[in-house]
Amino acid sequence: MEIKVKVYFNRDLGGNSLIDLHTHLLPDWDDGAENWEETEKMVEVAAADGIGAICLTPHIFRFSRYQDNQEVLEERFNQFSEKFRSEKRVKFFRGAEVFIHPDLVREVETRNLSINQSEYVFVEFPSDQVPAGARDLFYRMMLAGYTPIISHPERNDLLGRQPEILFDLVSRGCLAQLTAGSLTGNFGSEVQKRAELFLKHHLVQLMASDAHDSKNRRPLLSRGLEAASRIVGRDTAEAMVREVPEAILNNRLIPELGQPVCPSRGRKIFGLFGSRKKKKLLEKTE
Repeated sequence: MEIKVKVYFNRDLGGNSLIDLHTHLLPDWDDGAENWEETEKMVEVAAADGIGAICLTPHIFRFSRYQDNQEVLEERFNQFSEKFRSEKRVKFFRGAEVFIHPDLVREVETRNLSINQSEYVFVEFPSDQVPAGARDLFYRMMLAGYTPIISHPERNDLLGRQPEILFDLVSRGCLAQLTAGSLTGNFGSEVQKRAELFLKHHLVQLMASDAHDSKNRRPLLSRGLEAASRIVGRDTAEAMVREVPEAILNNRLIPELGQPVCPSRGRKIFGLFGSRKKKKLLEKTE
């Protein structure tokens, strides 16, 4: 059966609230919320933390309880839209966290997997590696008009050991999303060190909660915002949870927060595709 997709949530953010682009609030789909009661608790936690906009990003090609069945996914989004239609404190948007996949471009196009139908797409790596074809896959995504956002790179063991790989991908036009809890030690001291390193070297451009429940991996941004402020200053930290995610939701170019610096070289090297404002004029470099 062909599934017709549509935008479920509008793009009008309003106010000056925090924006959480990466969450697993959609219940009974992946390793996130177990049920609607848990989803409601997560919304309460987010609202109390000052979060006014949330993007639902269920796992695709990983952790799905229904073998990534598109009909079930559409049903969940429809149910969510109906249940939270009267919610006034938080606005909701549709997205996905897509595990890296050889047919990623086609899947994103046909299954409505970008963030709020924008050019931006969350892409997840295995926790211990970066697949050999990632650079070429991201190049093909960009040719198709998409901008990959690498999910929580600080929790990837290979990127932790070789941050120059992340530098290379970001320099070529990819974005990267830091998890707020990584900065506050929720994933251990080693991940926290990586998060701080990536932040100092402008290798991450936005911060999100990657919330999975209401008790352990909660939808919180304020603590991460404070921790980031101590490292890069308040203005940059604020932009990572306000201006940058707002630009992504509205399919605009993100504000420039600083040129990426390669940690292993200690000097700035401009991306092979030039500045982000020019990244759509790509020329393939071998």
